Amino acid sequence: MDLEGRAAELLGSARIGMLALGGGRLPLVNPAAFSFSGGSVWMTTSRHAAKLALARRDRRAAFLVEGEGRAVVLQGMLETFDPLSPGGAFRAARGGPGFALSLAGYAVKNAPYVGGYLLDLARIPAEWWPQNRVVLRLVAERARQLSIDQVPPTPTGPRTLPGVPAEIARALARSPVGYLCWQTLRGPSMAPVAWDLDGDDALLRLPLGVGRGPAGGAAGALVVERHHSYRATRMLGVCLRGHLTEEPAGELRLEAERVTWWHGFRLRTRRLQRDRLEEAPA
Repeated sequence: MDLEGRAAELLGSARIGMLALGGGRLPLVNPAAFSFSGGSVWMTTSRHAAKLALARRDRRAAFLVEGEGRAVVLQGMLETFDPLSPGGAFRAARGGPGFALSLAGYAVKNAPYVGGYLLDLARIPAEWWPQNRVVLRLVAERARQLSIDQVPPTPTGPRTLPGVPAEIARALARSPVGYLCWQTLRGPSMAPVAWDLDGDDALLRLPLGVGRGPAGGAAGALVVERHHSYRATRMLGVCLRGHLTEEPAGELRLEAERVTWWHGFRLRTRRLQRDRLEEAPA
């Protein structure tokens, strides 16, 4: 897919995007450093990451990039290239020079993160070291642009994220925009949203120009995050997952069932059950 104009500029300048996968009962959204070339989004991840297992169950994925008051949402199919897998190595070789050039472009664009990894190498778990990484490629099939300026404002009162350490909750409560993923028949879709909290649930407003949004009862996930310009160990984020219901005045309610939070490479997932929390695997 060839993108032009402001969409191409944003994909070329942004360093972090949101990858959404729907291979489980509830969708999962993670931030990812990336580059865009040849109509595809290129990323890397650990071969031990949960997103890799989900991608093997369902290759449909979405990717959202935002900046300068606008967002680009791509949908397509995710491919994995594991250098330790004969199949992955064969498919990489079949890609020819284009595969190598795309990886070179990823390395150049994300050079600050490479430097950050070197600074924090002693604090990074071994499963995220280079020898344990695989390449992800999202082949874009559909694209749309949204204006974040059209995201309605939310109340400015205090917001306490459920099941999240206090210091992370305080830092993320000031983030005005979240990223919503919902399941559709064509796979996951995404949009930036204004967000607020009502107990453990999230109240959401989609941008005015998003068109048809999620249907009531759809599985959804909301991510609120704060990334660092070059040090992955200082990234903060939370992902609330559950099901969406329609509220009066055009709002959506995400009835949260699980919360996942991360601080750098430290990650925890909990199951939310009314007024109490239970530990659960990610």
